[in-house]
Amino acid sequence: MPWYENTARILKAKGVSNAEIGRRLNITGQAVQMKLAGRRPTTATEAKIFAEFAGIPVAEMLGEDAYLIEVRDELQLVESYRLLTPQQRAEWLAYGPFLATQSDDQS
Repeated sequence: MPWYENTARILKAKGVSNAEIGRRLNITGQAVQMKLAGRRPTTATEAKIFAEFAGIPVAEMLGEDAYLIEVRDELQLVESYRLLTPQQRAEWLAYGPFLATQSDDQS
């Protein structure tokens, strides 16, 4: 079970509302719901707050299958990637290694 589904289950069992968590994070209850459904990325800070409300350590909550995005440019890459068709994704992923070998020095 993905970490966010397990966390959502624990929070529901404890009677913690998405609105309550949202107030703490300064986001809407709907935004919390999207994060706990795996449809929106979760930052490390948000994960700490979810774990606090769930009453479990962050490491236990996340398990081994979790990934968090803290850097804004990485988040933008992921959001852009999700908009691509399968063919566009393949082309983008094929271009990445080439781009990584290019030098910033244009001289």
